[in-house]
Amino acid sequence: MKKVSGMPGAGETGVEFLRTELRTGLTMAKIAREAQSRNKIDRNRANARKAYDTALHFLAKTSLMEEEAEEIRGMITRLKLALRELGEEL
Repeated sequence: MKKVSGMPGAGETGVEFLRTELRTGLTMAKIAREAQSRNKIDRNRANARKAYDTALHFLAKTSLMEEEAEEIRGMITRLKLALRELGEEL
């Protein structure tokens, strides 16, 4: 298994952090899509965007195996699409 990015030593902790951050972002985007209140939509969209930005920031600092990188890229793509649907410009 080949590592594809990041600093050595970040290991599984970094991968789990990215997964958790992206899952949280996807959940917030789903809540925003289903919300009726403008306040709730805006708040959850902003939280989803923070999760997206944070994941991108730490992605470059995390050492990933090829399979992990593919999984994380897929989650980033799904979150990016969800944010665009909510009106975010990325």
